[in-house]
Amino acid sequence: MDSIYHSTTGRELIRRWCLDQLAAWPVPHERRTITAQGAPTHVVLAGSGATTVVCVPGTNFNAAVSLPLATALVAAGYRVLLVDVPGQPGLSSGERGLSGGRLSWYGAWLSEVIEKISSEPVAVMGHSFGAAVALSSDSPRIERLALVSPPVD
Repeated sequence: MDSIYHSTTGRELIRRWCLDQLAAWPVPHERRTITAQGAPTHVVLAGSGATTVVCVPGTNFNAAVSLPLATALVAAGYRVLLVDVPGQPGLSSGERGLSGGRLSWYGAWLSEVIEKISSEPVAVMGHSFGAAVALSSDSPRIERLALVSPPVD
């Protein structure tokens, strides 16, 4: 499989930027790497509200870019789960082709992430490609969807 990164230096620059942003984020949070659909997946958990909002970023976005949104959600009383989508820049797997080009793989991936993180119903906010991923998940735990700039075909 090919990497989304053109060089080891490029990969390390992105990883370092993400880690620096997360380290500087003043909101108390926990970082984990889980495996979903066989892909190492970086997640960030913050907040302690009764409702968990799962944020699925779009193409070329990641958890570190989503920190302003997460800050607002935590301040509003939500538990927030930020995910780095495999095959996108961030702290999850940077390997292309994990999905074989199928949204069904990403839907199953998101379902597995939710299953591993929450035993309660969740709300999912998907941005751009993340909206397509959210729509592709058949997780029974998804109670609400918010789709921001979903791709149109």
